[in-house]
Order: sequence, then C-alpha cells, then structure tokens
Amino acid sequence: MRRVQQGDDFHVAPDQDADRTPGRLIRVWAVALDGDVYVRSATRNSRWFHSAVTYGCGAVAVADREVRVVFSPADDEAAKDRADEAFRAKYSKNPYFSEGLLKNSRHQIAPRPLWAGNCRARSRDGHRH
Repeated sequence: MRRVQQGDDFHVAPDQDADRTPGRLIRVWAVALDGDVYVRSATRNSRWFHSAVTYGCGAVAVADREVRVVFSPADDEAAKDRADEAFRAKYSKNPYFSEGLLKNSRHQIAPRPLWAGNCRARSRDGHRH
C-alpha cells in the first residue's frame, strides 16, 4: 500500500472479455486508503474503465509486480469523499489535475486481490489459473 500511495507507477489491465483475455497494462492514478486501492477514470467511456466494470477482473501492476484482482465499484459516498481528498493530496501538483477533473471522475473502482472475489484468470501466456 505504501508503494501505491507514494509512487506514481500504478497500472491496470482489466480483462477484455468474458473469457478473461488479459488487457494491456495502462498507467492510472491510484491512491491507497483504509487498506484499499482506489483508481478512477476521467470518463466512464474509457475502454479500460468499461472493461473493469463489465468483466470485473483483471490485473494491476505496481513496482514491477503484477497481481490478479477483482474490480469493485466504489459506491460508498463517504469513501469517495476520502478518496477525493487522497487524490487531491497526491496529485494536486500534477499539471493534469484540476478540481473539475476530480469532480467529474467520482466514478471510481477499487481493485481487490483475486482471493477477495471469484474470477477464473487467464494469464498473459494464455493458460487458465
């Protein structure tokens, strides 16, 4: 969690289809909060966000370590408020950050370790695990 909070090298790769075909790793903004990781998309229409919500499984990578996860929508408004503060604290100096972006990207997901959900994973080499 410390690497997520302190670093800027967090990637998501939601599965691309119901057969669990691994997606491409994409760098996203992420914060660690209360033992969970929150990621957000500037738009609900982004391909990676749509795949994460639709298929619910994939991988995340941080510090050269890739882990299979279940993507869960962040629905709790109080948690979203705390996540907003964490994003603001971490990214406010980033030239792409703005309060408007923060406000318009409240649709967030929290990747949770694979053991926390039920996805049959297919690895990047094509084998099911």
